[in-house]
Amino acid sequence: MKVVIYARVSSDHQAEKELSIPAQLKAIHKFCQEKGWMVVGEYLEKGKSAKTDQRPEFQKMIAMAKRPNRHFDAIVVHKFDRFSRKREDHIIYKALLQKHGVKVISSTEQTDPETPHGMLLKGMLEVISEFYNVNLAAEVKKGMSQNAKQGYSNGGNAPYGYRTEHIALSANKTKTVWVLGPREEVDTIKWIFNQYAQDGLGYKAIATLLNQKGVPTLKGGKWSASTIRAIIFNESYIGRRVWNKQDYQTKGKK
Repeated sequence: MKVVIYARVSSDHQAEKELSIPAQLKAIHKFCQEKGWMVVGEYLEKGKSAKTDQRPEFQKMIAMAKRPNRHFDAIVVHKFDRFSRKREDHIIYKALLQKHGVKVISSTEQTDPETPHGMLLKGMLEVISEFYNVNLAAEVKKGMSQNAKQGYSNGGNAPYGYRTEHIALSANKTKTVWVLGPREEVDTIKWIFNQYAQDGLGYKAIATLLNQKGVPTLKGGKWSASTIRAIIFNESYIGRRVWNKQDYQTKGKK
């Protein structure tokens, strides 16, 4: 039987572990060799999540499988969650592939789709994979919420007047915080707020004055009205950090 390999990692961090693409390929090639199958192609997806089907190599592989002159009979993955972590995508794409006579086989999760027990086990593995993905997202969000409550940064660039600093909590763990930046930037922020609150100048007028004085922005460019407005409404400048801000609209309320 002629097969192609589909290997995927969702992040660079994962690539450092046992699920790295080279590790997947090694295990799959060994599995195919033991089965006497010929590997005729590889589709390698780096840094792509299986929560969505919008993966270039995945879609290229599916398109090839649908062709009448395709050169393979099956797709071999390390585990079924490499194919997808979404139950809906498992059902849709496996049904599509089955229609064209192409199987999806895992080198580590052996199931026999021809038997009721095999079908049940395969379905259970797919459901467990989706549960793991949803649960992991919830746990990550919980951890980031706690991180924000403790005053640490969850990523993103520090605004004008601040810089990021890494604090070592232990030998292997660090946290990121925002600290005051260069004195001239701090003074510029104070000046902007004074011009807006005390002198009543608008965003455009303040930007014009800064450009006339030759004060560079954080990226070394020119000031604009929109940049000044973003600073005025940035709650970081009153000591309040905001993360995961969401808008909720009551049903029927305009």
